[in-house]
Amino acid sequence: MRYFYRGGLNCAESTLRCLIEAGVIDAPPEAVRMMTGFGGGMQRGTTCGAVVGAVAALGWATGRTEPGQSREASAWVVREFLRRFEERFGTLDCRTLQAAYVKDHALKSEGMYRRCTVFVETAVELAQEILVTEGEPEKAD
Repeated sequence: MRYFYRGGLNCAESTLRCLIEAGVIDAPPEAVRMMTGFGGGMQRGTTCGAVVGAVAALGWATGRTEPGQSREASAWVVREFLRRFEERFGTLDCRTLQAAYVKDHALKSEGMYRRCTVFVETAVELAQEILVTEGEPEKAD
């Protein structure tokens, strides 16, 4: 996780950047910009930024661009990712994750950055597992 914690990118940015660099999705590196506001649970401790970054990557890989296209492939991968992440950690909520896994609970603390690395690593791993190992579902035209 060279981007997260000491690397200067937040959890959402790091997750998307890692998935791009690993070749899991074909998004341009500039797409990481759109994740800046999602770090730290949208800067309010709500949905985990690593989760949001992974969902963005899953959407990039399986999403639609036209209203008439099917949402089924994207809906499946997102539901599966969320199920697995929540199964692993018990929640998708940033503050709850921090309370359970981070000794120093304050957002933006050193403890948060060290401990939240596991959420970024897991989000990247699960998204990659779903898209690469299990194969990306067919997109509808």
